[in-house]
Amino acid sequence: MTSAVAHDAVVLAGGRGRRLGAVSKPDVRVAGRSLLDRVLEGTAAADRVVVVGPPELARAGVVIALEDPPDGGPVAGIDAGLRALDDGTAPRPGHVLVLACDVPLAVEVVPALLAAAAGAPDADVAWAVDGDGRGQPLLALYRRDRLLAALARRHGEGGVRDCSMRRLVAGMTAVTVDLPGGEAADVDTWQAVADLARTLRRRTDVTDVPATTPPATPPSGGDELHRWVAHVVEELDVDPDAVDIDVLLDLARDTAHGVGRPAVPITAFLSGYAVAVRGADRAALESVTQQVTALVAGWGGGEGHS
Repeated sequence: MTSAVAHDAVVLAGGRGRRLGAVSKPDVRVAGRSLLDRVLEGTAAADRVVVVGPPELARAGVVIALEDPPDGGPVAGIDAGLRALDDGTAPRPGHVLVLACDVPLAVEVVPALLAAAAGAPDADVAWAVDGDGRGQPLLALYRRDRLLAALARRHGEGGVRDCSMRRLVAGMTAVTVDLPGGEAADVDTWQAVADLARTLRRRTDVTDVPATTPPATPPSGGDELHRWVAHVVEELDVDPDAVDIDVLLDLARDTAHGVGRPAVPITAFLSGYAVAVRGADRAALESVTQQVTALVAGWGGGEGHS
């Protein structure tokens, strides 16, 4: 696949997914594929691709980078991504595609961005405009020199950490791509995940599917679990940062194997109580789960492990 506008790509995949119950947003699966993999489809024409996020998001042929310290916001992520791309081994293309992992329909927009940039070579950026007329700086193709200059200004005027995208792009000349169909919608709640799944189903041409083809696989149990946890977190007014589903499932598994299944709910209750007493934050969760895991590992009083 080739493009008239040579470019690299930066995909932002950080953030904590607070509105998703602290689940890893890039890993959320819709119709059998993760949000990150759907967005990476839009980078197929890029010379090099960097995903700005934790190491566990590594993909073949994709560079992984992370701002230091993490969770610095999108401007800090773009800055880290460009630094990872500009490794000095070869001159880089003149444009940079910037996408966010929670805009999974970006693949449908990228060709129009490339065409817009090719038709307006003097514009600083080609970006999508949603149905409300808002420009989308995280669904955009930037001239590399203009983007680097804007980042340099931010470094000289307070830094890139926690800087808003609007501030970064202020003064840039833009050529726009109108998106009346909702392609710029981001997926940051479980309701948005469900809406995306419905959108993808509507776009499937069922007339081309043989009658013997089995129905699509329904959402996995993991998706339902995350939705349930997010719902309970909201209803009980729990700090999402004090919840880590994978850590808690690991603790339950270890307790079931090391002590016995009947011990799982009691241990979970006692652990939750201890987390609340110790501050009800991420540090308390890590402290309690580490302590209980050690207690389970050293337990010798159990009989059969079920």
